[in-house]
Amino acid sequence: MKVTLLLENNSLFNRFLNAEHGYSAWIEDEDIKILYDTGYSDKYIKNAEELGIDLRKADYVIISHAHYDHCGGLKYLLKYYRDKAMARKPVLLVAHPDFFLKKFEFNWSVSLGLDVDREILDDFFDVQIVAESVWLTKNLVYMGLTEISNDFEREFPQSPKKFKNGKWVDDFVPEDTQLAYKHKNGEEVSIVASCAHYGICNIIEYARKLTKAVNVHTYLGGSHLRREEVSESQMRRTCEFLQNTKIKNFYICHDTDLPCKLQLANVTPILEAGVGLIVECE
Repeated sequence: MKVTLLLENNSLFNRFLNAEHGYSAWIEDEDIKILYDTGYSDKYIKNAEELGIDLRKADYVIISHAHYDHCGGLKYLLKYYRDKAMARKPVLLVAHPDFFLKKFEFNWSVSLGLDVDREILDDFFDVQIVAESVWLTKNLVYMGLTEISNDFEREFPQSPKKFKNGKWVDDFVPEDTQLAYKHKNGEEVSIVASCAHYGICNIIEYARKLTKAVNVHTYLGGSHLRREEVSESQMRRTCEFLQNTKIKNFYICHDTDLPCKLQLANVTPILEAGVGLIVECE
């Protein structure tokens, strides 16, 4: 598996690629190509072109969840398809029907959800809502909905609300999904995540379960740990879990603030992630 980080909060030193508060990755395994998330602007497209990646070759477009910094770039992808005369429909995979609900941050008076109509998406994609895990290649699995294995993550709903059954309600972002890769040795798993709304520990445990691998080779993605939102108990137990997990390559990035990164770095070494990063797993 080869992962190229098309978009992240930061760019790698001396690469001169576009960065923003968002996330997008290009994933290749065997003959399958996947665009995972789209940031909130067209910056990931510009980065892909600079890196020589043709986004028209994606077999799957997987959107982790319906927050603007992960799905806002979809409308620019549709323009890209039009401009480049896209002649086929990739599969658009999402994990839960709540992906299509309106989402609003009342504290900022800002809409944070999907801003492309479902009918328009159907014109460009084979849209599939798939809650269960799906093996996309022999070793790469779309995780679907993450199983909850602990009692300390997902303690609180997100501050944005979602509009469901005629009213604004709390949102735990149930659609959040990731990908896991079972290494050819059968003993290691690598995980590509985005915001990790289910919690990094829940995600790692579920990736282990799906792949039947014990050791974590690489984690690339966010943790949704921010000091003003995470409890001391969750942070402590997350650090304990990671210390015991002994991840070989820990690229913790998007949606993890500096104080939390420093705490995580005290229990497991952190590698720098940024736009232009390429990670390869065997």
